[in-house]
Amino acid sequence: MEYRKFEYPSFNLYTVKTNRFKTCQMEIIFKDEARKEDVLLKTFLADIMSDCSSKYHTRKEVAKELEELYQASFYGLTNKTGNLLMTSFILNFLNPKFVSDKDYLEKVLSLPFEMILNPAILDKEFDIKNFNIVKNRLYDEILSVGENINRVSLKKALGELDSNSPSSYGVLGTISDLEAVSPKSLAEAYQKLLNSSCDIFIVGSLDMDLVANIIFKYFKNPVVKTRELPSLYVSNKQPKKVKKVSEQSKFLETNLVNIYSIVNPSEKERVTTLHFYNYLLGGGGLNTKLYQLLREKNSLCYGVKSVYLKYDNLLVIQTSINKKDVNKAQKLIRQAFKEMKMGEFSDEEIENAKENFIFSLNLSLDNQAGILNNYVFNVLDNLPLIEDRIKMIEEVTKEEIMAVANKIKPNISFVLEGEEDNGTN
Repeated sequence: MEYRKFEYPSFNLYTVKTNRFKTCQMEIIFKDEARKEDVLLKTFLADIMSDCSSKYHTRKEVAKELEELYQASFYGLTNKTGNLLMTSFILNFLNPKFVSDKDYLEKVLSLPFEMILNPAILDKEFDIKNFNIVKNRLYDEILSVGENINRVSLKKALGELDSNSPSSYGVLGTISDLEAVSPKSLAEAYQKLLNSSCDIFIVGSLDMDLVANIIFKYFKNPVVKTRELPSLYVSNKQPKKVKKVSEQSKFLETNLVNIYSIVNPSEKERVTTLHFYNYLLGGGGLNTKLYQLLREKNSLCYGVKSVYLKYDNLLVIQTSINKKDVNKAQKLIRQAFKEMKMGEFSDEEIENAKENFIFSLNLSLDNQAGILNNYVFNVLDNLPLIEDRIKMIEEVTKEEIMAVANKIKPNISFVLEGEEDNGTN
């Protein structure tokens, strides 16, 4: 693979040339500091800006154009990564060498910039018809979150962090947030989006000098980026004692969420060691500490998992249990942490983790999204490229995994009590 960087006044273009695929992928990323009031607006924008424009008035017209471009696909999404909010527009398209139309590359690459630079805005307001279509779709998505106990309890638990912490922000927001959005406020948010920092990534078997010329021709964004972005990593406050919260719900079962702060991890610990710790604790399937203690030996739950939120400096444990078993589950979770700190895991388990991580990294090279994502975070966070990360994984030791346990401190214990446990059924 050949990696290059093209610098322009209003954006940077990163290209990865490879002949491994018959298709190509481009991602246009607008990134800015994560602010609570912007999250839903950016999610709304990603949706409506990939649905329509001043040229393509409806989603149907966009779909027809993509079909004529040999079944290309185009969509937008917003995600929060640590302190950053990133709104991305992704284009997948056929390699031009398989197309007889000599102008195909220019036609397909110009489409995203038509959608981004010429949205369906008239008199400083988004078109009301498309606005309502997307609003109703988001309304359904927000409601669907409320039907999933794991998503509800995790959202509520993270919400117990400092209200100013980006870790507590959800990209969908609430129904009341959605109702507050108007065609005018969304158009104002669009102008702010164009003023945020922009990077473009493209991967495929292409003449990248030609690609750069086409993109510069069509992406006439006059904004010159000079503002520094914050660090990706959120510094969540560590409380003097664990914050314990209990709340009743409409669900039958009880859901337990424990949140732990990771205090002052080193770069190596962030990139490799904490992934190992999480894998052995509860992120690696049926043989983890948590699964064996809570499920296999004590039958407290059907499943339990831990998740390492790297850019939030957090570790999260979540499981559904009976309310009467909450204290017992907490005791067993503490036992799992103690066993990790004492090194009660085998060299074979470490080797299995290494094989799993390396396999996953190699697998990511078999798809364009995986390759692109690797370079995105290399740019955003100086994340080592896959070859270097594999070497780092191979060098992780048992002692390092044991040592990192001392940096994991309990922060929040959240219990979402089920109706069955409250005796309402």
